[in-house]
Amino acid sequence: MIKKLIALAFAAFVGTSLMAQSVQETTVMVGEKTVTAYTVSLQKDVDMVQDAMNQRLKEAKLKTKKSEGYLAALDQVFAEISQTSMSLYTKVEEQGKRKNKETVVTVCAISNDLTISQSAINNNVRNFVQNFVQYINRYEASQNMAAEQANLKKAEKAAGKAAAVVTDLDNDITKAQKKIEDRRKDIEKYQQKIADCEKEIADLQKSIEKNSGKKVEAEKKAEEANQNVRAVENEVEKYRQMSE
Repeated sequence: MIKKLIALAFAAFVGTSLMAQSVQETTVMVGEKTVTAYTVSLQKDVDMVQDAMNQRLKEAKLKTKKSEGYLAALDQVFAEISQTSMSLYTKVEEQGKRKNKETVVTVCAISNDLTISQSAINNNVRNFVQNFVQYINRYEASQNMAAEQANLKKAEKAAGKAAAVVTDLDNDITKAQKKIEDRRKDIEKYQQKIADCEKEIADLQKSIEKNSGKKVEAEKKAEEANQNVRAVENEVEKYRQMSE
């Protein structure tokens, strides 16, 4: 669902951003030459526009380098502008201050073939700049979508980690609950053992008390027997004395 929303937002962004920008014709100095150039002012981030220009020239398989204050593709064929060798000069710069800042794109081309009409090349440069405005809008939207997709992946990854943490916590809770249950069972066992020991002690106490009672009775009977013996001995002694 989130990916679908990103795709819809991308389509809406491109749709609303493809409004025509005003491409202006001007003249610039390239070295010692005054040449016709085309500019367009954009309410875009200068770094993003420069990245878009780099990508656009890279896709055209042009080799670029810094030259005369421009990012230039020197002495190369760029079929969109000329079928013969020419030099393409591009510049992306920020102009204005604070809230009035804007990014200005400037492009010009110089043919290396004197038989080629410079006016035809200039017309192709104008078309290139106008098409580049649309390219910037698509590039920016694709970058934004890529950023949103990256954020989505991060969010999904974070959600996955969070789910794993929850799962681990659930497992920890389950393990803890099992340990508690095992401890409860152990306590019940120990309580039963204590009860058994207390019963055994009580039984031993009763046995001791019972045996103590028997001992007292036996001693009493022994005393009675001793008394009987002594009485008999006394009687015998009397008879002995009488017989004398």
